[in-house]
Amino acid sequence: MKLMNVLPKILLWVMMAVSVVAIALIFLGGSVDPSAEYLEPVYTDVLLYWIGITVGIALLITLGFAVVQLGKGLVKNPWETIKSLLFPILLVALLLIGFFGMNNYCFFGPDAIPTFDGTITLLMNQLANMCMLGIGALSVIAILLIIFAGAFKSKVK
Repeated sequence: MKLMNVLPKILLWVMMAVSVVAIALIFLGGSVDPSAEYLEPVYTDVLLYWIGITVGIALLITLGFAVVQLGKGLVKNPWETIKSLLFPILLVALLLIGFFGMNNYCFFGPDAIPTFDGTITLLMNQLANMCMLGIGALSVIAILLIIFAGAFKSKVK
């Protein structure tokens, strides 16, 4: 039991030390071309990989706790737990519709983005459509909730 209390503190200090080393490499590691107008650090990839690793760890831990809470909720009160999953399931369905259902629609062409020199692939188009549809739907829901918040105020109390 003592290890469970000490392990998070040790991991936090180790992760902080690695973060400090990664940031120090950016500032002290030199530049790719010292004569360039804008200096590009040599070890940028180390920091980017470390950020990806820490975000991945945070996601795994968060999803792990969410799954444990979901399991506990299904045991205690299954109907309420299933009802609470309704809106996340609808959001995932909306994102999947945007990803798979809008393949032929293109919000932006390559000419609309002045600094883009490449080609827009099908995957890029699908991801953009998914994000645009999700952002639009969530914005409309947020605006409707702001407008009609007074109608639900008495039911919340």
